[in-house]
Amino acid sequence: MAVLLEGINIPEGNPITINIYRDGTWVNAYTTEDGKAVPVPPHGRCIDADELKTAFPCGESVRTECVRVTIDHAPTIIPAEEGE
Repeated sequence: MAVLLEGINIPEGNPITINIYRDGTWVNAYTTEDGKAVPVPPHGRCIDADELKTAFPCGESVRTECVRVTIDHAPTIIPAEEGE
């Protein structure tokens, strides 16, 4: 199983120790930094859907619009961070 550590700041150079608890929280063993550990379900490729949609400009055909709508409604595996 893969795990996403939301809110983690990984400094360059020095290793860090992270404790992950059964309730899904994580804590940096050397600082007060903490966050949520989220299980990542099995998934295929993670893509940039907005970039993919630029390959299918609006208004060219019904098929193009169908592709754009399909991309918009595809399931999100790992959500975008704030500001993205």
